[in-house]
Order: sequence, then structure tokens, then C-alpha cells
Amino acid sequence: MKKILIFGAFAAFGLTATSCCRQPEADNQNQLLLATAWYQQSAEMRACYYQAYRMAQMALDNNLSNYKGDKRPAVVLDIDETVLDNSPFEAGLIAANQSYSDSLWRVWTDRAEAAPLPGAAEFISYARQKGVDVFFISNRRDEERATTLQNLAAAGMPTDSAFLLTIAPGESSCKDSRREKVSETHEILLFVGDNMGDYSSLFDRRNASLALGLTDSLQADFGTRFIVLPNPMYGEWENAIYRAKGAKSRSEKNKTILERLKL
Repeated sequence: MKKILIFGAFAAFGLTATSCCRQPEADNQNQLLLATAWYQQSAEMRACYYQAYRMAQMALDNNLSNYKGDKRPAVVLDIDETVLDNSPFEAGLIAANQSYSDSLWRVWTDRAEAAPLPGAAEFISYARQKGVDVFFISNRRDEERATTLQNLAAAGMPTDSAFLLTIAPGESSCKDSRREKVSETHEILLFVGDNMGDYSSLFDRRNASLALGLTDSLQADFGTRFIVLPNPMYGEWENAIYRAKGAKSRSEKNKTILERLKL
């Protein structure tokens, strides 16, 4: 029934749909099919999340044991595809042959029905038990705050509004200013997210090199300062590939991806 309602909402809008890190396009969404199926149906996906959040606990313990500062310790998590599962939204795009738009994304977030991802609620509870404040820095917008707080609570991750930092009107999707706001009162010991921009703005708009060399240069931070979660459905990794060639239509994007593949 939920899927029918979601697809019906897509049809009612008659628009193209997107989440915060995606670009609208006029073609179908069949390229999402295998990625979304893997995300929803594979045991490997669940194992990756359990593994990542287990590593997050160990990294937090280690960072806490070495922390000697005066500020309160904190962890910062992204929301979408980090603690909440929006893959039904992606599945709806495929089934309705629709593309991304803010209006359709808002239909989904207003439902406040995204399920918790494996290991997320347990890690958040663990951090709080250790006396660590948990902040959510999300590229959802301010007008989505109320339903996002409702969804987090329903998913077993209730939080005070002060610990949720969304995009204010006129603010960019870069998370630097919001990370800096948290750092005014807290020492951030760990970041968790599905996009490298959840850790550093250096990854926000990648050039033709796709930030692969930058990733290599920061390899010591992964598993210690930043825990990365898998998201094959969308992200800046995808946008960077298209932007390098100026690809706009789905056929152009598919061609660009094929050209990047190593044979």
C-alpha cells in the first residue's frame, strides 16, 4: 500500500523528482534499478552498514580515550542513506518512470516513513550512553525539519531540534558553516555519512579527477575520523562524472559513464 501511495503522489504531481544531491533529468530512471535493488535486497548491504557502525563504535571509543579537551565531545551524522533509508523513494521513481524534483522529494519526506538503516539507532544510543552529543547535519531544508524530527523519532533516533542542522533559506548545501557551528561548543570526534562531503567540503564539487587522489591522501582518516557508508543510488560521485563532460540527457550520461569505465 505504501508504494501505491508513493507512486500515486508522483503521478499527481506530474513532475520530475530528486533528493538533495541529485540533478533533474528528462529521461527515465532505469539506471537506478540495479543500484536500488542491491540497496534494498542484498545481505551485503546490511552487512556493510552493521560493519560500518561497529567500526564507528570502536573509533569513537578510541577517540574518546585520547580526548583531553574542555569542550563536550560530539559525533556528526548525515541523515539520508546514513541513518534513514530513502530507497522506497528511488524505487518509486523507477516504477513511475519519473525523475528528480524538490516537490516529489518533499512528498516523500512529509510522509516521515523512512526506515532506520541497520546499526544506526544502536550506534546513536551507544554514543549517548558514552556522554557524547549526537548532531545531525543534513541537506534537507528547514521546511522539512518538523517531519524529519518526526521520522527520526519513529525510527528510534529521537533528538532535540537544536541537534538537527538543515539548510536555511539562502544557505548553500555545503556543510562547512554548520560543522563550524557545532565546533563552537563541541569537539567533533567522529563523522558518519554516505557522501565524502559529509566530512569535508573539499569533496563537494569534484573536478574531472573525481577526487580519487584526494581520497588517497586522506586514507588515514577513514575508519578513525570518518566512517563512510555505501550509497550506489546517487551522490556527488555521480554528478562529477557527468559534469566533466557536460552530460545532461540520460543517453549522454550513460555514454559518459561507459567512457570512464576501465576495460
